[in-house]
Amino acid sequence: MGDVLHYIDFHQLQIENKQYVLKIEERNEELLRLKLTTGSTVQALNTLKNSLNKLMSESDWLAKEIKVRSEQLEKLNSDSSVVHKELNKERATKKKLNSASNDSGGMPQILDYIKQKAEFYEMEQDLKNWERKVELADLGLKRAKGASRAMSRKLK
Repeated sequence: MGDVLHYIDFHQLQIENKQYVLKIEERNEELLRLKLTTGSTVQALNTLKNSLNKLMSESDWLAKEIKVRSEQLEKLNSDSSVVHKELNKERATKKKLNSASNDSGGMPQILDYIKQKAEFYEMEQDLKNWERKVELADLGLKRAKGASRAMSRKLK
């Protein structure tokens, strides 16, 4: 047998060759399909990565915002407690002053003094306004007199 190929052997090799060519084509098609699938998967992966990066940056921003607002809330709470303490102190002081003013008997009330002082300032303002009005009326009178004198001179 050695070196000589018979017709049947050659025909058998052709058949095997065709079978291998078909298998190669099938594998190439499968490889092409897998490459397309891989490409679309890579695109989807990149899209999801970009989306993840955006969400991560937004999450970082929100975390910072939460931290800032939490600090502001703590500050407002502490300020609020300070104001409440001061308010309670002022209320206690007001009670003491009211009780002291009620106990004083014939002494004039502090609130009455404050009201009288406010009325005094209002009356002073009214007086100044009336004085200005009188000055303006005097100036108008002088001008009218001057105008009437000028008219009477022209008529003569």
